[in-house]
Amino acid sequence: MRHPYFGTLGLGVAAWMTACLIAMAVPATAADLPAEVFVQQRHEHIEGLLRQPPSQPRDEQVRHALGEFVDFDGLAQRAFGEPCPSAEPSCEDLWQGYSDAQRDEVRGLLEKLVRKTYEKNLLKTLDYDVGYRGERQNAADIRVMTEARNRLKPREPAVRVDYVVTQGSQGMRVVDIVTEGSSLTKNYYDQFRKKMHNPGEGYPNIVAKLRDKLAKP
Repeated sequence: MRHPYFGTLGLGVAAWMTACLIAMAVPATAADLPAEVFVQQRHEHIEGLLRQPPSQPRDEQVRHALGEFVDFDGLAQRAFGEPCPSAEPSCEDLWQGYSDAQRDEVRGLLEKLVRKTYEKNLLKTLDYDVGYRGERQNAADIRVMTEARNRLKPREPAVRVDYVVTQGSQGMRVVDIVTEGSSLTKNYYDQFRKKMHNPGEGYPNIVAKLRDKLAKP
């Protein structure tokens, strides 16, 4: 299965880049920010860092900023069915079936993959104008709704990109992206679950696929 904007195994992550256009400085604390403002500011901050010339200090700042924007633990757990996708009729919690070492392994691979593709594709979407369309509460999650339009190709339809935000022990973080109704973590989950049950595949195959994607330019 291919995600319309993330590609196979959700690896394009282009939708993450399209909301990076509101020029606002990141505050000292985001604890009391509305989720919509949090998404706007964090994207703009990371975009500003990536506009700087490449250097080790800049890369460290980008890494830190992404850690303040994305809950990689929560994203990985959702991608492996914890909690199960709400739209999944018969869900299986794959995360519970893994050892601590396996969880650390796949969590680390997913983080590297998201970071790599985010940074790679961010500069490709600088010509998008983004409109923020409010937020909607759903249990413990807050869904921030956006529309992104390529101003160089105004005839192209706008792309709907929603950010699922939660408030945890480390503050507000993004745990999922929903592009044109397609959830990144559910897309991962569907593929991982299939590989876990296909003959000749399973956990080693999931790890191999993720490593293959990381090794590509």
